Amino acid sequence: MPKLKCVCSEVINLSEIPSPHQYLMISDQKYDNFQGLVDTEVLYREMIITVKCPTCSRLHIFENGFDNPAITYQLES
Repeated sequence: MPKLKCVCSEVINLSEIPSPHQYLMISDQKYDNFQGLVDTEVLYREMIITVKCPTCSRLHIFENGFDNPAITYQLES
């Protein structure tokens, strides 16, 4: 997914690696399963991809990967 169109009409370019708009989240429980030296690829697969719009700060959370629709959250001023 090289681009994402936000509700505010901003087109977010995700082709730059690493992307300044992409964040990775992991639950506390899943994180606690990792101890000692960690294989970053295994850790990455457990993370949820989140994209932050640089214009309106909406968060687009791809909990089930880029192949499924994002859950979008809007900042409450």
